[in-house]
Amino acid sequence: MYVRTAAREYISPKSPEGRDNVAMNYLQLPVYELDDNGMQIHDVVWGDCEIGNRQPYDSLLMELARSPLFRRLQAVEQLTLPPHFATLPNTTYFSRWQHIWGSLVFVRKMTEGDDRFDDRQRTILELRTLFSDVGQTAFSHLGDWIFQGVQGGENLHDQDLRELLEVFGIDKLLEKYGLTLDETVFPEINDWVECPSPDLCVDRVDYGLREILRWSGKAVNIYPYEHSLQNPQSLFRINDQHMLEVTNEDFARRFAAGYSILPTEHWNQPVHRLQLELLQTAVKRALLESYFSDGIDLRYPVHPRDRIYGIDSDFRFALSMVGDGGALSRTMQTIASDQRQAYITARKLDLSSLLSNVGSSFPDFPDPLKSYCHPSEEFGLVSPHVEVTRDDEARQGVSREMGRISVGLPTLKPRSIDPTVLIDGQTIRLSEIDPSFKNYLTRQTEVMRRGYRAELMVNKKFGGKILELYQRVNDGWPDAIQQPRNPDNLREIVEQAGLYGAGNRFDNIYEI
Repeated sequence: MYVRTAAREYISPKSPEGRDNVAMNYLQLPVYELDDNGMQIHDVVWGDCEIGNRQPYDSLLMELARSPLFRRLQAVEQLTLPPHFATLPNTTYFSRWQHIWGSLVFVRKMTEGDDRFDDRQRTILELRTLFSDVGQTAFSHLGDWIFQGVQGGENLHDQDLRELLEVFGIDKLLEKYGLTLDETVFPEINDWVECPSPDLCVDRVDYGLREILRWSGKAVNIYPYEHSLQNPQSLFRINDQHMLEVTNEDFARRFAAGYSILPTEHWNQPVHRLQLELLQTAVKRALLESYFSDGIDLRYPVHPRDRIYGIDSDFRFALSMVGDGGALSRTMQTIASDQRQAYITARKLDLSSLLSNVGSSFPDFPDPLKSYCHPSEEFGLVSPHVEVTRDDEARQGVSREMGRISVGLPTLKPRSIDPTVLIDGQTIRLSEIDPSFKNYLTRQTEVMRRGYRAELMVNKKFGGKILELYQRVNDGWPDAIQQPRNPDNLREIVEQAGLYGAGNRFDNIYEI
């Protein structure tokens, strides 16, 4: 078995001599071994799984795995921000490929030995899982936010999905195996594979556990269950209503505690939200001004909605020092470095202190801007280059106020879970088992609804460049998105992304 790790930085407070203490540790990444007959998956959450000769439809899965639609996901970041802009350690090198195949492993292991599902039904469940994210753009949900706004539903990738699949003949491929798009991609079903929050579904379980184990697992002490996750039937069950339940109350408590802080301490944490907002401006600039060097032969004009179906590395020049003298990129990198240091030095201690006893009782839900221990009070929770204030009426936009660059940060889509737990043969929601979790969840909902305003502490020169870039992008965007879309362009972009993905992918993928 191959093993690959990616270096990650842990930054501790300055030493007495004034030097930064930097300790290196390693982030384990999954491994995929593909040959002519199948694929061996060594997943960091769900363990080993073989796709090949075990099920009648495995050849279909391998055709999909080798298609450009799926190969491009090897180089698309699940959590949007590239490493040099990330505000938390260990939240990058998390590809959409890793998520979809990890989710498939979970589905395959959960249905193994279950007489309620025949081979065809199991395959449909696996395909529903695989196809759920195949329409994600570069930087994942960034495409949704760019074209829909941050409160626009986050479903643009779903709206484009049927066209995308038909352009690449996936409908014909499925027909070859006696399947259809309607049953494998667009079924109108609420079950354990896909259902509304706060119930558990495959998607929430996989990405939730995957991220918790990366950066917040210590706070909720979920590591004792790492080995059990390789046999997920030891912790989860599919009930008679085909919904997902947890069979271990302690695990349910720790998973729910960890999942609940992901929106407020990461995805919608105000400095992270600021980085997402600034990244949108950089990516829009690339789409408007053709900051690409991939040499793809396209028919102009190219609609931005087609062009964003490439991979993250297509935008490397737009995210570097091209165009504005690097003011935006340098500002974002400085903020990101400061914020990672704030987490390691201060916020990690807050969360560990608050969440250490969730096995017995839940604390008051953590406020992302409030300190809970002396080190965080002393060090601070927000980059010194950013000032954050709560603003529930905030709207997207960048402006100059009192000589500073002010950025509105309306809230993102809320996400929460309230898992059902099997106890003594009865299924009960965690919030009904423990009133302290009900209070925790209520408070989480309130915190997720907050908007913020961020002011950038940059000098006049940098501030002017950032504001000028934003205004230029904002002025040109309405006309650009009125251009006609071209399926030939979309096909060429995705096909090339599938090829280039091999050289820019995050995971260890060996093709024999």
